[in-house]
Amino acid sequence: MKLKDRVALVTGAGRNIGETVAQLFAAEGAKVAVVDLDRPRGERTAAAIKSAGGTAEPFVTDVSKAGEVKALVEAVVARFGRIDILVNNVAVSDNKSILEITEEDWDRVMNVTLKSQFLMSKQVAHQMIAQGTGGNIVNVGSTSGWQGRRCPARSSDAPPAWTSGTGS
Repeated sequence: MKLKDRVALVTGAGRNIGETVAQLFAAEGAKVAVVDLDRPRGERTAAAIKSAGGTAEPFVTDVSKAGEVKALVEAVVARFGRIDILVNNVAVSDNKSILEITEEDWDRVMNVTLKSQFLMSKQVAHQMIAQGTGGNIVNVGSTSGWQGRRCPARSSDAPPAWTSGTGS
C-alpha cells in the first residue's frame, strides 16, 4: 500500500474526479478527509470508502472562505493527527455565455475554483511545515483552461453560431 499511514485531504470529493481520487487514495492505504459543500455527497463518498475497508471522514466546508478553511484544517488534524497530501480538486462552472453571466456568478466561480486553491494550500502548507515532514499539494485544473468550450457569445434566444458537430 503506497499511502499507508498517510492522511489525504481531497476537496470536491463528493463526486466525479474528487470522489475517484479519494477512493483510490483510500485503496492505497490513506486516511481520507472527504471535503465537499454538499453533505450527502461527501457522506456517500466516505461511506463507500469505509464499506471497502478504508478510513474516511466527511467534512462540509465552503473552501472559498478563509475562516472555514482554517477550521477545516484544524478539524482534519484533530481527527487524523496530520495532513500529508492535499488535492485541490473542487471547481464550479455555470456554463453561461459572457452575455449571460453576472458579476456575482463570476465571483463565485473564481472564488471556488481559484481562490480556494490558494486558501487551502496556504493553510495546509503551514500544517505540513509544523509537522516537520512536508507533504504533497496537487492542484487539479480543468481542460477548459487550455481548450475552450463551445459556448459562443450569443444571447440565449439566438441560434447557435455553429452548424455542424465539429465546431470551428
